[in-house]
Amino acid sequence: MSVRPLAIAPWAPRYELIEGLRGLAALAVVLHHVGVASMGHYAVMVFFVISGYCITASAESCRRGGGGVRGFMTRRVKRIYPPYLAAVAFFALTRAVRVAADPNEDFKRPVLDWVQNLTLTQWMSDLIHPVHWPVQNSKLFVAAFWSLNYEEQFYLVMGISLLAAIRLGVPMISSVLVLGGIGLIWNWMIPGNWICGLFIEYWAHFALGSCLFFVLCQYPDLPYRRAFLGLTLCLGLACASRVILRTTNTFDDLRAMIELTFLSAVTLALFFLRPLSQRISASVWWRPIAALGTISYSLYLIHQFNLHLVASVARHLIPAGSPRTLSIVTIVALQVLLATIFWYFCERPFLRKKPESPQRMPVVPDEARIA
Repeated sequence: MSVRPLAIAPWAPRYELIEGLRGLAALAVVLHHVGVASMGHYAVMVFFVISGYCITASAESCRRGGGGVRGFMTRRVKRIYPPYLAAVAFFALTRAVRVAADPNEDFKRPVLDWVQNLTLTQWMSDLIHPVHWPVQNSKLFVAAFWSLNYEEQFYLVMGISLLAAIRLGVPMISSVLVLGGIGLIWNWMIPGNWICGLFIEYWAHFALGSCLFFVLCQYPDLPYRRAFLGLTLCLGLACASRVILRTTNTFDDLRAMIELTFLSAVTLALFFLRPLSQRISASVWWRPIAALGTISYSLYLIHQFNLHLVASVARHLIPAGSPRTLSIVTIVALQVLLATIFWYFCERPFLRKKPESPQRMPVVPDEARIA
């Protein structure tokens, strides 16, 4: 009697550790802007990988459950836009207060700038005037919002991929891989110093998270997982080799190569940590990190334009001459408190309650395992 290898059951789409990872990434962005460490850009890259996983999971859920493109896009728009618009209103209020306190403070913007910032289409200006760094887009009211320009495009492209899957039977993984290949070519040919705002500039980053979802939850068979691990490792090594072989102005000229080297390692770590996700997320020490992940979007939205306000409050709370570490901890704590309040009133009402899901999807019958 021949014995076939045991079938590998796919994981449930919900990956508990991602929530905490999102919180750590948001905290890294805050620390970057506070001036503690220059790691904010890499944290945003981690956000793109997380988005790749989560957005793909949402699109696949709509495909299987019959929600369709309308359901997918409605869910995405409700998730990102109401809190974002509230953050823009909060930002405008802070500018109005500053103008009232200081007549020399000026915040006059053309109507088109307001339209672009309210619709997250600031990236269109980069098409005409490319920049070296995405944060250099002069149309951005808040520099940190540049990444949302790409998230918006990721949603749209995945919506089109979902439509192709429903109407034409084209698997979404095919769309992701084709665009991922184009994105890698783009990154290889133009690895830095030229940003025009198009999603393709960061699609390879997004595709890493998307492919992680597919290999964990849709195509769990050993050959697919080996191919995924091998290709991800080769991508990281190829990008790292290019960086090592060229040392002049490395970060500026080969920024995409450094990003993809780092994200390849992050993606591989997420793959191997999947079996430990539930155990780690249930631990006492992880719960504060997971809680931070819950408010991560709110923290990301409002922290940058409140840096001056929070620093002023911190100076009044801590004694003069206190260690800088105490000042930093106080500032971060105040940012988290402010983000929590914002989350409760401006983000929480728009969140969809998630049903409890099992750790693993249904296991195939025993007779399908061994013949």
